[in-house]
This record gives sequence, C-alpha cells and structure tokens, in this order.
Amino acid sequence: MSNKLPISLCMIAKNEGRFIGAALESVRAVLNLDEMIVADTGSEDRTKDIALDNGAKVFDFIWCDDFSAAKNFAAEKANNDWILSLDADEEVIGADLSKLEAFIRDASNVGTITAVEMHDKSTYPLTRLYNRTRYAFSGIIHEQVTPISGIRKVIKDSSIQMLHYGYAPEFMEAKRKLGRNETLLLKALASSPNDPYLLYQLGKCYYSDNSNLPQACRNFEKALSSAPDYRLDYVYSLVECYGYALINTGQYEKALKLVERFTKYYTSVPQFRFLTAHVLQNNGMFIEAVEHYESCIKANTLDYKGITSFLSYYNIGVVLECVGMMEDAVQMYKNCGDYAPAKKRLGELGMGN
Repeated sequence: MSNKLPISLCMIAKNEGRFIGAALESVRAVLNLDEMIVADTGSEDRTKDIALDNGAKVFDFIWCDDFSAAKNFAAEKANNDWILSLDADEEVIGADLSKLEAFIRDASNVGTITAVEMHDKSTYPLTRLYNRTRYAFSGIIHEQVTPISGIRKVIKDSSIQMLHYGYAPEFMEAKRKLGRNETLLLKALASSPNDPYLLYQLGKCYYSDNSNLPQACRNFEKALSSAPDYRLDYVYSLVECYGYALINTGQYEKALKLVERFTKYYTSVPQFRFLTAHVLQNNGMFIEAVEHYESCIKANTLDYKGITSFLSYYNIGVVLECVGMMEDAVQMYKNCGDYAPAKKRLGELGMGN
C-alpha cells in the first residue's frame, strides 16, 4: 500500500527523551500514517527536539492534571479525523495494514490495539484508535475513548500490536509514577466514589508493584460490585488482576467463585482459562486444572508470556507431580524447552542433560 493512511498519531509527553524517538520511529517503520502530533506538557530534556527530528509536529500544552484534556488538545491539532493515541513509552511492533485500511472506512468504529507489557509479557486490549468526529477522551487519568453525543460505541480489533515499557523496573521510577497515579485517582474518586473504572485503576496501582495486594483486592471487589459491562475493555483485565491478587493473598475459595462467575463471558479467552486452571490447582481440583491448562496449549492467540506453551506444560507437570505421576510430569517438563524452572526441576529429579 503506497498511499499513507489518513490517520494522525497523537501523543502527549513530558521528559520522555529516553523513549520518544524509538516510539515515533516504530510508528514510521510499521504503520503508514499521514501525520504525527506530540503535545509536550513541559519537558526539560530533549523530548521536543527528538520528536521534531523524527518528523512529528510539536505543540506546547500547559499541564492541568488532566490527561484527557491533553490528549484531546493533541487531537485538535491533527489534520485527520482518525486518531491513533500512543504514549511515548510504547512502540508499535506489528499491524495488518490492509485490515487497518478497511477499519477506518466506518467512523463509528473504535479500534483496540493489543498491548504487550515489557516486564511480564502479559497482553491486553486498549482502545486507542478512533474518529474525533464521533469520540473523544474523558477522565482525568486512565482516560477512556467515549462517544461525543450518546452514539453506540462499536469496538473492533484494529490489528495493531504495541510493546509497553512503562512499568518495567529498569525503565521507570515505579513508586513515583504509581504514586502520581494514586493521587489523581483518589482525586477523581472523591467526586465519583463508585466509578468501577476508577476503582479498577486504583486497584492496579496497588497491584502493579505488589505494594498492597489486600487493598488492591478491596478496590477490585468494589469495582465489580457495580456489575460493569463485561464487554468493556477494562473489565476482563479487572477480573484477571483480581483473580491473581486473590491467589497471591491465599484467598483461593474466593478466587474460585470469581472465575465461576465470569466463565460464561470469558471461556473463549486462553488467558482466562489459564487463570481458571491456576485457581483450580490452588483449590486442589487437579483433574479440572489439567484440563484447563491443556486447553491453553497451542491456542490461537498473541502470547509473549508462554501460557500457550511452556507455562501450561510446566503447571501440568507440577500437578502431575502432586498426584504421583512422575513419568508424565517429567515429560511435561521436557516439553517446556529452555524454560528455566522446568530445567531446574528436571535437574532436581536427576533427569537433566
């Protein structure tokens, strides 16, 4: 496809000199976009110079503790109605340009991109591609794409994949960033104390660095108590984070009730089946756990974390050991390839190379 897509990349940034060059370069290398916009919120490093060097148009935005205001400002500066919103610590790693071209023929579409976390290789969808004539960002933090005039939001996969560096320990001052988020979320919750999305994001602050898992569980539980629409992007992540937080705090029976409640919605998602298997395993339901792990293996999904391969094989091996099926367990560990815990266990069993 030779013609550039009528899409404007819009990004807000402050002191992102370490990342922004790679982010913009990835957009140029993978996508065929018409324009790149950067709204700078007060950088004191070379962020603006690097953005200009990479072909972006740079505008100054006076920071007002409102991420949506900044992102909407950037969108207003664009020449195109189609907006792709990325952060400076995100890099595009793949896309189907033909699918993307077809996607933007309908202005009612809102596109999800598949995000891959650098630090743990987990994946999740984010709504980042939208038409500004129909949608805009709302919310002062962890902002969401929302309809402008009450139209029905149509969410579809845009085919774009991106890598997120932001919470990798080697790329951030974790407590500073999470502390900033906590402050803004508490401010937002003061006026909307039962907002499930804000409660979810506050829970993520405590969950992301394991700083306060019991508090994370309380926020996740309160978020789910309002029965948010399971089809919304964040609700699956909410359920998954809550499930692992319950496991990591020893609340196995509660975790079991959680996955039972949401199985009817997410049983087709391999990541959910893996969580369910983990919950079943911790509740001593070994046969059911193995069946769920087996259902993940070779599943057709973007997987950088290993749930469709070595992680499921390894956990099956652990379960088989628990029930005394050592020969089968050894085979499962061998199926893990170079996965270090599996190689270590084989060595402990005297089966190493």
